[in-house]
Amino acid sequence: MECYFFIFFTIFFLKITYYFFFLFFLFSLLSWYFTYVYVLKNRIHDPSEIIIDEFLGQLISLTPILFVNGFKLDKINFCELMLLSFLLFRFFDILKPWPIYIVDKSRTSLSILLDDVIAGLFSSTIIIIYLLWI
Repeated sequence: MECYFFIFFTIFFLKITYYFFFLFFLFSLLSWYFTYVYVLKNRIHDPSEIIIDEFLGQLISLTPILFVNGFKLDKINFCELMLLSFLLFRFFDILKPWPIYIVDKSRTSLSILLDDVIAGLFSSTIIIIYLLWI
């Protein structure tokens, strides 16, 4: 967990957004491949030991924070924004509203990743709307 936050803050403070999106895309493809291999080998759908889907979803949820430099946030607002992002992601990941539920019902290795990616996109969208509103 500490490694994840270190990587995220490094990318945030260095403002390497193009590299970030490239690495995110590459990481997503590798995650899908390794998830596919694991599920094929063990024949278990959405095993609890695969947590890379949670990592990707949370990373998507936190991505709008990369672009908040125009929104003069202090440390307290920044921490509140990170907490809100986390809570929104967990809310959508647990509740699984309409599109997430349909993807989650699918029994493919891609669906293991996509349900959390969509939950991250929902959370990210709400964070963006919140930032534009304040």
